[in-house]
Amino acid sequence: MRLIPVLVGPAGSGKSTLAAAYLAWLREGGADACVANFDPAAVTLPYEPGFDVRRYVDAREIAKKYGLGPNGALVKAVEIAAEKLPDMLGELDGCASEYIIVDTPGQMEVFLFRDIAWKLSEALQKLGTVYAFFVLDAEMLKRPEDYGFLLVMATSVAMRLGVETAPVINKADLAPATPFTGDTLRDFGKLSKMLKKSHSLYAELLRDLLKTLLAYSRNVDVPRVSALRREGLEELHRLLLEMGCSCGDLS
Repeated sequence: MRLIPVLVGPAGSGKSTLAAAYLAWLREGGADACVANFDPAAVTLPYEPGFDVRRYVDAREIAKKYGLGPNGALVKAVEIAAEKLPDMLGELDGCASEYIIVDTPGQMEVFLFRDIAWKLSEALQKLGTVYAFFVLDAEMLKRPEDYGFLLVMATSVAMRLGVETAPVINKADLAPATPFTGDTLRDFGKLSKMLKKSHSLYAELLRDLLKTLLAYSRNVDVPRVSALRREGLEELHRLLLEMGCSCGDLS
């Protein structure tokens, strides 16, 4: 069974570095793996992609052709990429026989709010079993408001992609001590109390949203990894293998 983990998360969370580290870890263990780059605006990558969307559409060329700025060019590029997905399936299928790690655009909102998100999810499901990792920057877990917003985003990603999704904390070496685990169920009580103390309308909104999120959450032993130091990848891989479990939690 081919496994296809899709890395999604905010800009700067370290998705590409994590993809490179996980790729190296898998290959060191003898697995047939590759990374599929789906960021048409990527200038450099920390890995050699087995599939590269820039062979089909490059945001820099789009910018020149249509006279667009960086953001407009990226939007146009992902729209074109979504239309060309059927042409990409053959190359994607030959990327690897066991694991295809999918690296998505740094500007997460451009990826998610365009047709390419659900179209790519549907296309990948023709090639194997697709799961998603929502990559959290450990630094963002220090403030309850930031963390609460990220949990809302993570749930939205799962609903948008329509696949089993779990969080992973990256850059753990830069923030070894954080008040939260990354798991909505485990963190809900503490996070709710901390948000209540802020006495802001924004925090109150987040508290109400988090109550709703509980219905869509289950226990997860969230991996704490350092892509830069290549630490915690065993836990990341264990979670991937357990994500198809129907036992009600991943702990």
